[in-house]
Amino acid sequence: MICERSRSRERKARREVLCGDVDRWGDDRRLWGDEAGPPGRDRLCAAVRDAVETALTAKQREVVEAYFFDGLSQGEIARRLGVAQQVVQKRLFGAPRGGRQVGGAMLRLRQALAPALAAAAAARGAAAARAARVSR
Repeated sequence: MICERSRSRERKARREVLCGDVDRWGDDRRLWGDEAGPPGRDRLCAAVRDAVETALTAKQREVVEAYFFDGLSQGEIARRLGVAQQVVQKRLFGAPRGGRQVGGAMLRLRQALAPALAAAAAARGAAAARAARVSR
């Protein structure tokens, strides 16, 4: 038991924990601390909030919030919910079927955030091009 806890603390220290409880977020609250980020980060944070709230099932949302926002391990989430650790893993990452990954919160979030990420990448590319022109 002690070994599990020490490993769990190590995992928590390595994984960056985002802000807690999505339901109480305001539009002015940042996901990753209070520091000002690069331009467009606020739009990405809003897109992440929206995707977590709308793109996931209730069970997936519960696991994502505990894993990323509370910093709990899969085993800790499983004990809290009264399910097996494998159930938590499948809710987060899906399961392989027929040679492809099916289900899972991460897949749904990736799909929901694809347009916002593409727009952010385009904005970064445009900003880099402007900076290159100015430095010449």
